[in-house]
Amino acid sequence: PIEKYEEINVGLVFRSIGYRGVPIPDIPFNESWGVINNEAGRITDPESGQFMVGCYTAGWIKRGPSGVIGTNKPDAAETVDKMLEDLAAGRINHPSDADPSTIEALIKERQPYYFSYQDWLRLDQMEVERGQSENRPRVKFTTVEEMIKAVKL
Repeated sequence: PIEKYEEINVGLVFRSIGYRGVPIPDIPFNESWGVINNEAGRITDPESGQFMVGCYTAGWIKRGPSGVIGTNKPDAAETVDKMLEDLAAGRINHPSDADPSTIEALIKERQPYYFSYQDWLRLDQMEVERGQSENRPRVKFTTVEEMIKAVKL
């Protein structure tokens, strides 16, 4: 406690408890904890203890339902650090066809409505602009459909 309190007049409060991760095919999952098996974000095989090359995790599926939104940033940074370490050491997947256009075609086949980093930057700017008229930091898009329409995918 810091002996400092703030009251915020709100119309609705959500309490969110009971999150439990669910398994993904071919990814080691700890049923007891509801998380993907990992060490510092590198997914690990529970039998051998070895890292699964090119497989990483972050957020609650990495550590369980703990922390707040801000907790995810350092958590993700830890995982990215491991990804960069693995890249520098050559511990990466080597796809049979690494041409970016081939990868983009596969993504489009599996998920026609995907967002690129440039799309995310545009959405971010739009949310900030939407918030300015209401004197807020931003007004978020709340559905995937809204986001798709906004970037005209």
